[in-house]
Amino acid sequence: MAICPMQPEERMILKRYLYAHGFILFFLLQQLAAQSLPVQSNGADKLNQVVALRNRGEYQQALDVLAPLVHSSGLSASDAGHAWVLLGSTYQDLGKYTEAQRAYQNGISILKAQAGGERGEAAALDDLGSLYRDMGQPEMSKKLRLKVLQFFLAIGDHSGTARAYNNLTAIALQQNKLDEARKDIVRAFDELKLAQQAGSQVSLDDQAAIDNNAGWLSFHDHDYRQAAKYYDLALQLWTHQHGSEHQLTGWGYVIRGRTHLALGETQPALDDVRTGLAIIERTVGANVPMYFSARLVYADVLSASGSLHEAETVRSATVRSLQAFRRTASSDYAISADAFR
Repeated sequence: MAICPMQPEERMILKRYLYAHGFILFFLLQQLAAQSLPVQSNGADKLNQVVALRNRGEYQQALDVLAPLVHSSGLSASDAGHAWVLLGSTYQDLGKYTEAQRAYQNGISILKAQAGGERGEAAALDDLGSLYRDMGQPEMSKKLRLKVLQFFLAIGDHSGTARAYNNLTAIALQQNKLDEARKDIVRAFDELKLAQQAGSQVSLDDQAAIDNNAGWLSFHDHDYRQAAKYYDLALQLWTHQHGSEHQLTGWGYVIRGRTHLALGETQPALDDVRTGLAIIERTVGANVPMYFSARLVYADVLSASGSLHEAETVRSATVRSLQAFRRTASSDYAISADAFR
């Protein structure tokens, strides 16, 4: 059964969520582990709690802790900067882009003023770049990601450099610059190997994100078997890192299902996409772009399975929801020049 072709608007929202996401908590975990002063323990404990909640996909609970925490007086300046960045990432995950942008910029301003805060600032800029990509501003995202890349290259951090190249891959894919994407993904794998050879700890999320983008490139080249291998690896890593109830795990099922569909394996495709949709809805809800993207994949799978009427119903409802989301979530994003200084 032929798959109904997506409209350009549908393809755009799907592509944004086929690529890697900017969930950069590894640096924060390292910083929290190094905390030793008693006066900072309460704030550090709460930030650890937030990281644990986010890793389990409990975003609203994380927000309930973070929202008052960023305004409390119990945080060191460094912890306050990281708390604002975590708040921005949590808002982003929940589709609240205006709030996310403000939180990121607050965090960047605080971290920029701290002596020795360059690494934390780089992680925050990377997350802000992720937000601009999700908002459909790839050039703004690329400027930030290039700045982050230069920082990690300068300090010889192979893990950070691998992440930066992978994020640039995601932007190139979004812009359909495939030659550029292929060069960047090779660099990402090379830097990942160098980091592992040096004994550096590389986050599972970073490894999964690289496999995810490599899978997309293989999918685009119609090498669906190779794409399936990369997507399987990404799903395994996300499940190991976050468990079964997390939006990234859910997304892993969706993209694997999409590959089953390309291979003509309709029932496994239906099983995977339905599983992924349910996980995404339970963790971040049904009013976020990731969910809309997954629903568009589901419509394709339904169409291929012969459920044409249901597929059209799902597709039409998803497009309406997407349009409503854009009207409410993409009003006016003021770009702060502070991030580019």
